Amino acid sequence: MGNAIEDGISSKSAADPLPEAGTKRAGTQQGQAMVEFAFTAVVAMIVLIVSVQFAIVGNAALAVNQVAYAGARYAAVNPNSSPDAITSYIKSIASPMIAENSGAHISVTVTPTTTPRTFGNTVQVVVSYDLRSKLFLPNPCLGISFPTTISNVQSTMMSE
Repeated sequence: MGNAIEDGISSKSAADPLPEAGTKRAGTQQGQAMVEFAFTAVVAMIVLIVSVQFAIVGNAALAVNQVAYAGARYAAVNPNSSPDAITSYIKSIASPMIAENSGAHISVTVTPTTTPRTFGNTVQVVVSYDLRSKLFLPNPCLGISFPTTISNVQSTMMSE
């Protein structure tokens, strides 16, 4: 009895799970990798798009905070300015991120509304921004709810 290879009998058993090169089973490995990549790419794109949406919301919140601070300071330094003048000032210096359509999505409340405001009193400026024009994902999206309005309140003491 000779060598198994000499007798024409393959040394591979029928239970061997590894396919021979060039067989149809080797192609399924590439197909499996493509399916795994497709699932991974979809998840990665969802994470990327949600991250961009959060960055836009954060940028708008920062812009509202900045303009509310500037508006409160303007109201404190200019005691004869009416609430309408303060609102115009706020919309004129607002970041382009929130100032689209001449500040149509910005609302401003100033208290006290009477002028002149007197030294030693507090002036409060509330700036609200309607964020719905910046949201490009449905709200809520995948269980994540994005804010539709951002508000900031700034108070300061009147100066001489």
